[in-house]
Amino acid sequence: MSYALDNLRLLIAHDSQDEAEQLMNVLRNAGRATRAQLALGEDDLLRALKGGAWELMLCRPRFGDGSFESAMAHLNRLGKAIPVILLEDSFSAETVKAAMEQGARGVVPHDDRDMLALMVDRVVEYLRLRKELQHSEIARHDAEKRLSLLMDQSRDAIAYVLDGMHIHANDNYVEMFGYDSADDLAGVPIMDMVSAADHDKLKKLLRSRAQDENQTQELECRGVNTDGTEFDASFTFSPSTYDGEACTQIVIRTAGVDQTEMEERLQEMSQKDQVTGLYSRKWFMDQLDDAVAMAARDGQLATVLYLRLDDFEHHQSSLGIDGADDILKAVADWLSAQVGDAKLARVDGEDFAALLPVADTDEAAELAERLRAGIEGMMPEVSAKTVQVTASVGVSFVREDARSSQDTLTTALKCCNQAQRENSGKGNSVKVHDPMDEVAAGSSQAITMQLRQALEQGSFNLRYQPLMNLEDESEHLFEVFVNLPQKQGDVLEAGEFMPVAASNGLVGKIDRWVVLNAMREAARMSEPVKLVFNINGSSLEDATLADWLLKAMRAAKMDGSRLTFQLSEGDATTYLKQAGVFAEKLKSAGCGISISRFGGGLDPFKLFQHIPASMVKFEGSFTQELSKGEGRERLASIIKQVKEDNRKTVVGFVESAAQMQALWTLGGVDYLQGFYLQAPMDTLQLPESA
Repeated sequence: MSYALDNLRLLIAHDSQDEAEQLMNVLRNAGRATRAQLALGEDDLLRALKGGAWELMLCRPRFGDGSFESAMAHLNRLGKAIPVILLEDSFSAETVKAAMEQGARGVVPHDDRDMLALMVDRVVEYLRLRKELQHSEIARHDAEKRLSLLMDQSRDAIAYVLDGMHIHANDNYVEMFGYDSADDLAGVPIMDMVSAADHDKLKKLLRSRAQDENQTQELECRGVNTDGTEFDASFTFSPSTYDGEACTQIVIRTAGVDQTEMEERLQEMSQKDQVTGLYSRKWFMDQLDDAVAMAARDGQLATVLYLRLDDFEHHQSSLGIDGADDILKAVADWLSAQVGDAKLARVDGEDFAALLPVADTDEAAELAERLRAGIEGMMPEVSAKTVQVTASVGVSFVREDARSSQDTLTTALKCCNQAQRENSGKGNSVKVHDPMDEVAAGSSQAITMQLRQALEQGSFNLRYQPLMNLEDESEHLFEVFVNLPQKQGDVLEAGEFMPVAASNGLVGKIDRWVVLNAMREAARMSEPVKLVFNINGSSLEDATLADWLLKAMRAAKMDGSRLTFQLSEGDATTYLKQAGVFAEKLKSAGCGISISRFGGGLDPFKLFQHIPASMVKFEGSFTQELSKGEGRERLASIIKQVKEDNRKTVVGFVESAAQMQALWTLGGVDYLQGFYLQAPMDTLQLPESA
């Protein structure tokens, strides 16, 4: 079939309605009929994604309170396979690579209308081919199922032959020739099925077919059973395909086939499981096929919940087969009452599966947890005993780009296996499929996906390390750090994930998250505290950052005198112009400006000509060299120069009493910081409550 996009359903995530209308006009003038909707912010985008079916999305790096990164996160969470074209401000190989890694289908300069039209045509062609492939595969799968069903139900004996050898046969064919199963026929030559007296006729027919395989031919002959019994049969040879490969179909019609035998077999092919009354796995796979087709056609997200009863062998041993069946029946009845209109089946021994549409992945996770908890609380009465039953649940999703129902069920099964390994192998857990499971642990791709998820769910971890004021013990000043908790209980430190975040355009989002959440924490303190925030160099490329910080300070009712924003010497040098503008804006609001890792460059004091620094934090090697006389002299000299304009000084990385003693006597040091004094804390704590 041919899939055409007569009217392009376009979603535009933009910060300007006028420019969005210009984009629509460009596409219309290029002959591309569009039906568009504009999202000026994140709430608009979510409503549009949940309320409509879109074929293409144009996205600005930022649109209102939304961003390209958050848009891609929402698309993944909602299971939307919408191609996205990023309208980039700073178009370069690096920005294109970063956007592609985040999932963009294309990237164009935001003001290049001709390139946009070409890119839209390219993406629409990709979308057409993707839809065609999906529909073709669905149609092929449906045709194969219908063919298999027709074969099984046919009163005729049917087989498929390739190069003179059998590759498949239905039950009638197998029984007609006296074999136990179709597997026993695999590789058996067709010549063995015909009486020796008719071999010449068969050879002549096969030679004729070798010259022209498209013809349909009949052969009246004597068939031969495995026990040597012969019978009259009419062989019909015709061209066909099996499992995607060209072959020959053989249909044998005999007067000896009894219609009642076929009816009896069809009667035995019940769709219901005899123990639980639920549908069978075959029926469930048919429903899953339909869900895959619906997802491809309408964008309907669905979920598969795969439930397995934990330690079922123990129940079978203690209660017997009948008692175990009673447990299965009780669980099946309870599930039927809980999942409403969901498609529910018993897919294996103690395994159940449910299929239902969902709004997003969170809804599926919540349902899985509710079912897990409900089964744990069932306590069915079996053989006069109260039985404790638990289940492990795996969750997978049928998305727009799903191509295989079998893959979807297999993914749910794998998640169920992982859930059953939890709690020291006792199960009673839920595992929701995460795209991260498909990438190498610790890879840049995995870290990027973790960062996006952490931004969406707010799962970063803030830590606070005090700076000890050597002159005023009443001042409570803390430097704020961030790390990323891992599933295994470890953490990923900022130094490990920030380079990956920078290469994927996520640093600015992380810095904003840190500032916003740390200010909220400080606002809850009983006494005023001061905070030092580390701003990454990549964030300085965002010209709106300083204005956003000022708005966030006002919203948090945080006075600028309580906040210091810190840039590393390297970042300040690399982004000198942006750093100067950033520092001046925040200084005008009363904020402090600090330069960390100071003293590592050839002439770090040149930075003071461009950046109004009120504090410096020295590079860590200065602390390590305090045991050497020349090291102390070098630090004393640089402190003296820094202090000339009344700047505050911080010496960090204090790890021993000897280092602390040396710094006490050095002079000119305002603050000390290090693990010897206090390691970073998970919460803000004043000295009295530490």
